[in-house]
Amino acid sequence: MGFMESYKHLDNLCKDMNGIGVTGYIKDMEQEKNGDFYVAIWKEDYRKLKHYRYIRNQIAHENDVNENNLCSAGDTAWLDSFYQRILAQTDPLALYYKKTGRYSSSKSTKPEYPPTTPYGIYRETPEQMKTDSKTRLILLLIAVVIIICIFSMLQ
Repeated sequence: MGFMESYKHLDNLCKDMNGIGVTGYIKDMEQEKNGDFYVAIWKEDYRKLKHYRYIRNQIAHENDVNENNLCSAGDTAWLDSFYQRILAQTDPLALYYKKTGRYSSSKSTKPEYPPTTPYGIYRETPEQMKTDSKTRLILLLIAVVIIICIFSMLQ
């Protein structure tokens, strides 16, 4: 694959994880202020991702710029390697979450609080949504009963 194909491949994988792409991966790294304390390659990977995003933007938006001017086979190989590291969960964010205990590869019966995933994505399950709806309904009914009691005491 060429540089742009490898970049798009990585970007689409990141979109599957965070809904944004490589930019979202970079932002997730920026939110973890002490990532380099837990992951030795943190800073190097962060710099490379930012550099390759910059190159991709130049190729996509600048006149007279193409892969041949800016990229080497090594750049493409790094992007492909990073893609594989994400799949193997040996990328910086996965390593960070594993080392800080915010990620577990095995299913636990005890839910985390606050609920998180390796890439910061949390969505309620339909069961949780039903429970929240039931709770809201019960609270509403209690409030109505209290209001009725208050009005009946005032009369």
